[in-house]
Amino acid sequence: MEDVYIRLARHLEDLIMGYSYNDALLDLLKEMFDPVEAQVALAIPNHLAPLEVVDMETISSRSDLPEEKVAEALAALSGRNMIYTGTTRSGAKGYSLFQVGYGMPQTFFWGGERDDRAKKMARRVLNYFSVPTTGKIYGGVPTKTYKYTPASLSVDVPMQGVLPHEEMGPIVDAATKIALAHCPCRMSATILGRTDCHHSIEVCIKYDEMAEFVISRGLAREISKDEARYIFEMCEKEGLVHMVDNAKGGIKHTCNCCGHYCWNVGIIRRRKIHRDTLMAVYFIRQTNDQECIGCGACEEICPVDAVELKDEKAEVDLDWCIGCGVCAVSCPTGAISLNRRIESGGPDTFADLHGRIRQERGLTL
Repeated sequence: MEDVYIRLARHLEDLIMGYSYNDALLDLLKEMFDPVEAQVALAIPNHLAPLEVVDMETISSRSDLPEEKVAEALAALSGRNMIYTGTTRSGAKGYSLFQVGYGMPQTFFWGGERDDRAKKMARRVLNYFSVPTTGKIYGGVPTKTYKYTPASLSVDVPMQGVLPHEEMGPIVDAATKIALAHCPCRMSATILGRTDCHHSIEVCIKYDEMAEFVISRGLAREISKDEARYIFEMCEKEGLVHMVDNAKGGIKHTCNCCGHYCWNVGIIRRRKIHRDTLMAVYFIRQTNDQECIGCGACEEICPVDAVELKDEKAEVDLDWCIGCGVCAVSCPTGAISLNRRIESGGPDTFADLHGRIRQERGLTL
């Protein structure tokens, strides 16, 4: 009989935001699940969209284990934050597998713990999420899971073609509940002793059912809309990049990413994977050369090193600019604006986004 961890890895591979199979994944799964828990995880359906759940009876019906064993394992996994929990449409407690970007690997670091277990998981996660693996997971389909939303809360950035749903203010306004957690990327780097990034860490923001989950599990704290806006303003001034779900509505989270360690901005900064392979980039920088005084502020703050001063003017590498707008926040003369580069605004809703990715990956319900 094939090893239960190999079967689980193959099962996770066929999630909408699936895990790319390799030996490092097997090592990670062995740290996350004991053999019985791995059997139960295999019974959790892998056709669900991120944050969609099924009840315990459904999972038990798909398992060869006694119902009490399934219930015991689900309780243990939930207690250790190894699976997602929510409420089914009928109001019952529901469960689902963490999908990449939606709990995996974030659950190990959202709460800000720096103990031995966090350090062990940080090493396992770093070993698994190599640049090639990240490229396979996020670059395998035309529709990108995430997009960058332009900075606009700190200053009035001139923006051409930016629609209200593409700004942070309306995203916050639409949320019914908001939670604040630690940035998993910078948190794991800190745990492993990396000290060259000095950006804020408690800046990872969740909305609605994702917020409900992290708050209920003690992984984050609830915050007000005013506090969320303040955090975004501070992040923009620090040069952190707003990354959100690539949908017009129903956004579940905003990461505030840096160019040092974040899985997307950092990879782009190091020129390991092109921005358009990883992310949806809808905007691009434009510079008014007559207003540019060559002060170098935008060169210094650019999170992907796409700006260089030449002849006392800022020159932008438009092949790598991510249109995040943090350079405009730091510009003292207002010489920088953002222009739309891609007309489409992405899928309408969070469900539409993952339905499209499911179809592009050839997955069946």
